[in-house]
Amino acid sequence: MKFLFASQISRIAIASLALTMASAAYGQHIRRITTFATGNPVNATQPDSITMTNDSVWVEYGNNADSTGLSGSSTIVEYKLNGEVGQTYSIAGSVDGLKLDPRTGLIWALQNQDGNSTLSLINPKTQTVTGPIPYAVTSSTRGYDDVVFRGNQVFLSYTNPVVSTDPTIQLLQNGSDPLVVTNILLMGATGTNLATGETNQPISDTDPDSLKLTPNGDLMLTGEADGQLIFVGNPGQPNQSVSFLQLIDPNTGLAISGIDDAVITTHKKEVFYLADTGNNRVLKIEVDDVPVGSLFCSISTLNYLGLIDIHTGVATPFVTNLSGPHGLELVRGSDQ
Repeated sequence: MKFLFASQISRIAIASLALTMASAAYGQHIRRITTFATGNPVNATQPDSITMTNDSVWVEYGNNADSTGLSGSSTIVEYKLNGEVGQTYSIAGSVDGLKLDPRTGLIWALQNQDGNSTLSLINPKTQTVTGPIPYAVTSSTRGYDDVVFRGNQVFLSYTNPVVSTDPTIQLLQNGSDPLVVTNILLMGATGTNLATGETNQPISDTDPDSLKLTPNGDLMLTGEADGQLIFVGNPGQPNQSVSFLQLIDPNTGLAISGIDDAVITTHKKEVFYLADTGNNRVLKIEVDDVPVGSLFCSISTLNYLGLIDIHTGVATPFVTNLSGPHGLELVRGSDQ
């Protein structure tokens, strides 16, 4: 099944996907849940962002560092696939965004998401760290939270907008010092409500956070406090399109506030790496026979990893008994 979003979405496709995802017994698809890593061996706390290379899992620990860079430092750990600690790095400030650049093999560490943002680049081969690299336009109250690599383009989520004309997603124009960006999405944008099919509806994007690339090439932005997932098709192009989905708590029927990373499955066998932040651990969740195109989101306020119905936005608990889950990464599973 192909998962359709902003540039291709249709009511028929949404309804079809909703029926496919209607099974209530999703727990039967979980093969195994294990603790992949904890912060204790590396003297670190608050695991959050996770990224993958072919032979390693990278985890960022926030350590209560100040999100504007005034104090503290984050610990970045490269783990082997068996959970063994490889290399560790200490980067000043709060590293809330961590992502592999597939073009260069460098790990991008975005520092200080709420102000005074800079960028550091980790070279896994030489085990060196550049930077910090500044942005051409700086702010003491806004910053960069996450990054997506889409072909030769680099997109960044920009935090703490105040007015409708403030940008929430930007396109990086260069890779030099300082970093120059242009606006792609504004807080006051409108789009298609995926739950109702209504067009030209205002999005709620007061708290842009994680940024992911969907399987069909759209950007997926998490509106953390607003509980919305926002999808941008053909980003930065004249035919750019926007759609969104409000997540709903099935117990109350009310909108959810407090979401973080979201992922979309591309294979029936998948492995989730999930930062169980409050418990200072990273979980490895192996699943079988989950329909391709299923949407999952870590919901920190409800303390579970949720399966999201794209037709309604309703979040069904998938992995529970967590404590403020945040970072979430997905890789293809094996048959073993």
